[in-house]
Amino acid sequence: MRTLSEISLNEIEGNVYKKDIYFFNKKEVALLKGIREFLRDPENFSTKYYKPIKVKDSLRFVYPEKQPSFHKDSTCPMLQSNFVNFEIPEEVREKGENEVKRFRAWYAENKILLENGEVEKFILKMQANFFITREINPKSIELNNSGSEKVKNYSIQQLENEIDDILREAGKFYRENPDKQQIIKRFGKLTFLGYIEGNIFTNDSGLNDDELKEFLRMYEEKFKKPVKDLLLEYYRLLHNPEMMFKETVLEVLGFKYCGFCITNEPE
Repeated sequence: MRTLSEISLNEIEGNVYKKDIYFFNKKEVALLKGIREFLRDPENFSTKYYKPIKVKDSLRFVYPEKQPSFHKDSTCPMLQSNFVNFEIPEEVREKGENEVKRFRAWYAENKILLENGEVEKFILKMQANFFITREINPKSIELNNSGSEKVKNYSIQQLENEIDDILREAGKFYRENPDKQQIIKRFGKLTFLGYIEGNIFTNDSGLNDDELKEFLRMYEEKFKKPVKDLLLEYYRLLHNPEMMFKETVLEVLGFKYCGFCITNEPE
């Protein structure tokens, strides 16, 4: 039994699309295949591939991790709300649990700066209060819950056309930018490095770290993320267009029923 992120690629047959897409790394391919299989046969997936996640406080974020919830329908205000979590800097975590607790209390008093968009002021104050010397990437400060997004009313053919268009655009970008071809070959599957704090220890790109991170974020947002999003909708339309799941399946997967939905359940 494994978590979704540990699924062996050899256990799930087929490509993520008409053929495997070259700029996805092994973990991205595994996750896409896992989602596809879950939509195709949730009950089989829950027993064959997945082990429920036992959530524990990793001391990594200002709000401890909680068991994920499932909702009665998309009108639940808890699903629509925007959840913001902040990753506690590594220098704080290295000092132990008590320092993490102190940081969480400090964050509660100072998060208004982030809510008002005063990110630089927040960072300076944080560095002064916790003697943080390493670089803080402002773009890594918030993790936003995607909530419930309205998806365009695609057909299968329209989805394939959009995916194919982006893949062609990515190929064109590669051909027209010979100075970036080696970077794409070397780092195209590692775009997550564009969002990390600190140095990229494997940076042999000819760019400095900030320049490389900026390029990787651009490549992720322009090509990889749109294709991922379209593929998820593609799998849904192919295998589970009504998004119907038994509550027992979701419970097996480690989700809990939303408290708001339970409280407001009609009698």
